[in-house]
Amino acid sequence: MTGYPHVYFAGAWRPRGQAVASMDSLALRYALSVFEGVRLYRGIDGARPRPFLLAEHLDRMRTSLSAMRLPDPGVDQVPALVRELVDRNGIDQDAYARITATPLNAGGLGDDAETALTVTATPMGRKRWLAEGIGMSLAVSATQRAPSAAFPAAVKNISNYAGPRLALLAAKDAGHDGCVLSNRWGRLCEAPTAALFLVRDGTLLTPALTEDVLPSITRAWLLAEAARTGLPARETTLTAEDAYRCDEAFLCGTGIELAPVRAFDGRPCGHWPDDRVTRLLAVRYFTAARGGAGPRSALLAETAP
Repeated sequence: MTGYPHVYFAGAWRPRGQAVASMDSLALRYALSVFEGVRLYRGIDGARPRPFLLAEHLDRMRTSLSAMRLPDPGVDQVPALVRELVDRNGIDQDAYARITATPLNAGGLGDDAETALTVTATPMGRKRWLAEGIGMSLAVSATQRAPSAAFPAAVKNISNYAGPRLALLAAKDAGHDGCVLSNRWGRLCEAPTAALFLVRDGTLLTPALTEDVLPSITRAWLLAEAARTGLPARETTLTAEDAYRCDEAFLCGTGIELAPVRAFDGRPCGHWPDDRVTRLLAVRYFTAARGGAGPRSALLAETAP
């Protein structure tokens, strides 16, 4: 999908094609680039798209920058830059904003980094799993998420996605829509770009942060929403057998939002296609994201009325 033409890059607004990094940059030589993806949602009242959970994303970005020993390129500017991004591009539908801190200077592995801030946007509506209610088929992958002793799980740096990408491609080669990674103990961890939730006997279950998972912003919001509304939820350890025996399951994240799962390794979820807990949480998510309640069809629409 083509991104919007006006981007903020290295201190100035530029045409998208002029936002480039040198082949000699630390970013391209050593896969150094901290980023956040933020959803922009049009309001149920017709208001222009606005970022959802932006402050939480920026807090995580600051944590990632510190862990990667990259200087802050001006994260405090991002809220104003996102507003200007919407205005400059005339964004009037749901979109995805990507905020990156990228070292553009050349150098060796141990050299200091000079980071540049980039803010871009791309139109993005619902993924088909939620929009069409068809559910994902997931493989339980033997590929392990790198343990925190090898690379901090809490850091959102592009290098963290190379191994999970291979697991995703293998799952697709086997006829699945995606996969769930294992951790160093052989337990369920997360999907390559999303957090995992199972539902069993009306209780939400998700791998604890100590299971080498990224502290997902959407995951945290859903756990808080469950606590606010009295829906039982537990952060725990999960195995493939737990996935095979669950009543419902879904993935969640900024890009994927909430994606219902219909099967793990070809074994259907127990209540599929009756995924009422997943659908309830999706409605609550979009009610918060759009700033008000409305019919489910309107909440999930790419351009809310």
